[in-house]
Amino acid sequence: MALKVVTMAEMRLEVLLEAERTGMSVTEVCRRFGISRQTYYRYRNRYLTEGLEGLEDRSRRPLVPAHQIPSELEAEIVEMRKDHPRWGARRIRTELFRAGIDPPVVSTIHQVLRRNGLVAATRKRKPKANRRFEREIANDLWQIDATEVSLADGTKAYVINILDDHSRYLLASIASEAATGELAWDAFESAVSRYGLPRQLLSDNGLIFTGRLHQVEVMFESSLKDLGVEMINSAPYHPQTLGKLERFHRTQKEWLSDEGPAEDIDDLQELLDGFRFHYNRKRPHQGIDDHTPAERYGVAPVLDNVIRLPEASEMSEPDYPPYAFVRRVSDTGSIGYRGRVIQVGSRYRGASVRVIDKGRLTHVYHGEALIRALRLDPNRRYQPKPRKDPPTSRTVK
Repeated sequence: MALKVVTMAEMRLEVLLEAERTGMSVTEVCRRFGISRQTYYRYRNRYLTEGLEGLEDRSRRPLVPAHQIPSELEAEIVEMRKDHPRWGARRIRTELFRAGIDPPVVSTIHQVLRRNGLVAATRKRKPKANRRFEREIANDLWQIDATEVSLADGTKAYVINILDDHSRYLLASIASEAATGELAWDAFESAVSRYGLPRQLLSDNGLIFTGRLHQVEVMFESSLKDLGVEMINSAPYHPQTLGKLERFHRTQKEWLSDEGPAEDIDDLQELLDGFRFHYNRKRPHQGIDDHTPAERYGVAPVLDNVIRLPEASEMSEPDYPPYAFVRRVSDTGSIGYRGRVIQVGSRYRGASVRVIDKGRLTHVYHGEALIRALRLDPNRRYQPKPRKDPPTSRTVK
């Protein structure tokens, strides 16, 4: 005699009919069969609308599987990864968003990359620290450091980079055959001529920046002191203090590896200039909420109580000699000229001035007004304004 086979749908129907057959309440039926009232009524409603088929087991597969996206979007993600092999899921998501595409979450993009064999499986990383140390405004702290790169023939070259701590904006990137104090100062001077002076400057303990561990004062330190910029140095053997620049160097070297190698120093400098534009204005930075450094750096703060200078249309332009140089005054009231920084006063912030050499003197004009006349000191890069009340005594070291 063949065994009778009962389907799951028939067993559920027996439960539904139990109350009517025995006169038991729904609560008692549920207690007897070990199911909840919600389950009983869910099956009851499915039976009333679909009949016996409504009591069959249903697939638990979600209607929209996790990590599934339109095929066109998946193809776009794959293409972006192939065009830019260094881009991870988060960078791709940011680029999709900036292109006006509603992107999936980072984990979904990562699954797309894995599904298409574009990333390798990695061990789970330890969670990163949530606290980040950064200054609240731009130009409050700059970081400076040197790094070594290789030219096409294997020759070593050196690059001095200066980064704004708040915005990660690359203020200067200068290449040379040797890492010297003069190279460091050239990079600093280049940044100052464009963006004004910072309040503080952070460096490691390299002798091109500081001699504090050797009980001496190097040229770079003394020049900063003349400018009134406070210098901060990291603890010995603690590169984490300059963590932003250390991580930045890796990004910069990846760019040089992709675009280079450079044939010589001039070629390297050309690559660095291209990287600086890309890094500041095109590349979203994960450390600053996927903004570009240029977006975060913004406009330098406006000084209080600054006298408004007349616009160019309000001034009569005098006849300047053909060898006059035009310079724009920085937010700190200085201009760059012949490798030196000349202080003309913050009241001229943002104005265009003319610089004319007359004999041994250098004259700076704003319109028809002579605002500064000085003899350039060849022994110092920064030319301060003379004091109104010079001290009565001076200590000679």
